[in-house]
Amino acid sequence: MLDKLALARHFIETYPEAAAREVEGASAEQTAALIDALPDKESASLLASMLPYHAARCVSQLSPVMAAKYLSLLEPRIVAGILRLVQETAQESIFNKLPRLQAVQVSIILNYSLSMVGAWLSPMVLALPSNCTIGEAKSRLKSESYADFHRVYVVDEHQTLKGFVRLVNLMVADDEAPLKSQLENFSGALSAITSLDMAFEDHRWADADYLPVVDRREKFLGVLRYVDLRAALTRPQSSDGPGDPSDTFLDLAASCYLGLADVMITTLAPGSRERTKDGV
Repeated sequence: MLDKLALARHFIETYPEAAAREVEGASAEQTAALIDALPDKESASLLASMLPYHAARCVSQLSPVMAAKYLSLLEPRIVAGILRLVQETAQESIFNKLPRLQAVQVSIILNYSLSMVGAWLSPMVLALPSNCTIGEAKSRLKSESYADFHRVYVVDEHQTLKGFVRLVNLMVADDEAPLKSQLENFSGALSAITSLDMAFEDHRWADADYLPVVDRREKFLGVLRYVDLRAALTRPQSSDGPGDPSDTFLDLAASCYLGLADVMITTLAPGSRERTKDGV
């Protein structure tokens, strides 16, 4: 007969949402103990499926090292949603233990209010400079883990968004050809400071599942998925959870914020350890 932990693993693997609802009714200490006992994959899956407030209470019971270990397996958007609700005294300790690139991505999201597009963007999307080749783009796709948005975004030397290349076109193009030879224009990007209500009214959602997002200087940050926008607009407003501490977290995020240029350098040269610190 399967032991209790094996049954819990099976339940989490098969019904992650139902499992999350169950553990949310337990104490934070009990849930943290369960997460610590599970393999990393199941621990991360459970945290991702929990409501952010409950996930934050659970994470606060873990050591910063273990909390960062599990959070490092999640999308930056999910991590930011959890860290917003972690008490300020624990925020910095956990944040400083995250992988460097993920910490930069999370800090970008945390710089925006929950009422803005920037707080809900997905930065895990491949963006490459316009002067690289088709072969280099294919190599990046094979070597890195990115969310599948069926396209590669193309930026210039200032990380300004220039357009995109469809993956279907990329795969059949000559490896020696420049990436920009397959470039398609886009109809404009959402600003990260756009309100969720205004973003929802954008007419382009009729033909798109996601839209690119740029900062106030037109630098590419990631994409906003329509499903995430709908979830943000309909999210429950819990009265028993703490308020949004994004303002108190802003100083921490700013101190760790290395700029999108640094993200691009890290992405394009994963072996490098020397990074510039250009602010975005």
